[in-house]
Amino acid sequence: MSVKTFCFSIAAAVSLMALSPAAQAAVPEKLKKDFAQAIYDGSPDLVHKRNPQPLLRAVIVLNVKLDENNQWKADVIRGNEQQPEMQARAIETVKKARMLDLSDTDRSEMQRGGLIEAWLFDSDGTFQVKTLAKAQQSGR
Repeated sequence: MSVKTFCFSIAAAVSLMALSPAAQAAVPEKLKKDFAQAIYDGSPDLVHKRNPQPLLRAVIVLNVKLDENNQWKADVIRGNEQQPEMQARAIETVKKARMLDLSDTDRSEMQRGGLIEAWLFDSDGTFQVKTLAKAQQSGR
């Protein structure tokens, strides 16, 4: 993995950590986990169950909201110019995610601010999302 890709992965992780507390203050943890599971259920062939690699292929950070038609919509917060297919894959998994049974409060929050999630892609193109990801492997 190139130094540029490694630096990008670190920058994306820092961005996610910096944005998450403020951006997701109103999003309950259960809602974040339910959404992450809906991503996994919608794209089971793209999700891996192992610990993510020490150096990831790509980290894609999306802000996911409900649009005016109550469909999932993803806005890229942090993409990867060297891996555009991974960004497209992350967005596609959002479109494939099943709709959650949301309370009026949760639905309103998902339409207004949504939630922030990161897709952690291994070199083979499979992923885990940060909310449900296993610990990353050490670089030894």
